[in-house]
Amino acid sequence: MNSILLIGDIVGYGNLGMSVMLPILSHMKYEIYRLPSSLVSNNFGYGKFAVLDTTDYMRQCIDVWEEQGFTVDAVCTGFLVSKEQAQLVTDYCRRLKARGTRIFVDPIMADDGELYNGLTQQTVEYMREICKVADVIVPNVTEAQFLTGLFLGKESLTTSEAETLIASLHELTGNSVVVSSMILEGQTCTMLYDNFTGRTKVLPYQQLKSQFSGTGDVFSSITFGRYIQGYDLETSVQNAMDYVSKVIRENVSYGRPDNGIPIELHLSEL
Repeated sequence: MNSILLIGDIVGYGNLGMSVMLPILSHMKYEIYRLPSSLVSNNFGYGKFAVLDTTDYMRQCIDVWEEQGFTVDAVCTGFLVSKEQAQLVTDYCRRLKARGTRIFVDPIMADDGELYNGLTQQTVEYMREICKVADVIVPNVTEAQFLTGLFLGKESLTTSEAETLIASLHELTGNSVVVSSMILEGQTCTMLYDNFTGRTKVLPYQQLKSQFSGTGDVFSSITFGRYIQGYDLETSVQNAMDYVSKVIRENVSYGRPDNGIPIELHLSEL
């Protein structure tokens, strides 16, 4: 059984962050370990929220784990709350990678052309640093724009612009890149660069009217989970896209989209 360490926020009210990734990856038969970067009361979209920064706890945890010689097959990182915390996680991931652990980064910080409530340019800078350690990164298009400084605020990209964006992200990481929620020549799609094949691929999809918080976490967890199982990157991403589309369609009447998908009802469909 492969083991995965999840590093990210735990949300109290709603299926977001680690709260949605854990059941998905557990159902995929991974042994899951957890290192919470913060405890968050609810989705930032509500405008008012409480956040407990767990950096001191993380540092103590990592020290104990290193002393005990604990190892994992893969690490998946998500929301990080500060430069200090990001540096801690980056250094830890760098050490683990040197021992053969694969690193997957979802640089959670922005969507719909803007940084999330309370985040700043400093967030962008420390997310760039952790992306440099990753084997695969999965920003949405807004995050990709902030990471590269290219086409900021532009909703629809030309083919040339999208290829430039992907190439810049690959240059940043030296590895594989997946950019979700892109509008390319008017068509919604996910675009990826597979470092193993050296190929760029565009995977179009139909934009659905319903929007749920946390679908990015669902997408990244399935992408990473399938990839670690041995599927190629394109197949892993397509599987994640198909699943997200399916569960959104099945929950169009769900009354609290800001709280995410009730994912526990759909695990058997993975």
